[in-house]
Amino acid sequence: MDQKTRRLTNRCAGVAAVASFLAQPIPAADEIIVVPIHYFLVTRMAKARGVKKRDLPWKSIKKIIWYGAGARLVFNFSLGLIPVVGAFSNSVTAIALTEYLAQWLDAFLENPDQPPVEVTMAGLKQIFQNAVKKKQPEPEATAS
Repeated sequence: MDQKTRRLTNRCAGVAAVASFLAQPIPAADEIIVVPIHYFLVTRMAKARGVKKRDLPWKSIKKIIWYGAGARLVFNFSLGLIPVVGAFSNSVTAIALTEYLAQWLDAFLENPDQPPVEVTMAGLKQIFQNAVKKKQPEPEATAS
């Protein structure tokens, strides 16, 4: 991923994370906010590479965005009842999905003749579980 694409991805992931954190008390509100951010990311990445919007693999992109929104919704409902953890998991899953989308699209734009593997709902769920496991604070060690 080139530097310009990395900055764009980081900005979109940051905006998605903050929006998800703030919208957490309202069920599914963060998905309504994050989905347009992902479409913005896709169109800006294509524009930066000189690829026309009509030449993008929209079927696969829509799967990532909408399966991702569905997987985030299901995953976040399981943790959403815990006040701080729910907001935290919303942010982490928004970052994980944004990063996955950007990396997938970057790989496609690098080599459109050999596109990356299609996304599945199970695959996205695994990405979210791994992301939340990595980001949870470690318990402090007590001095003996």
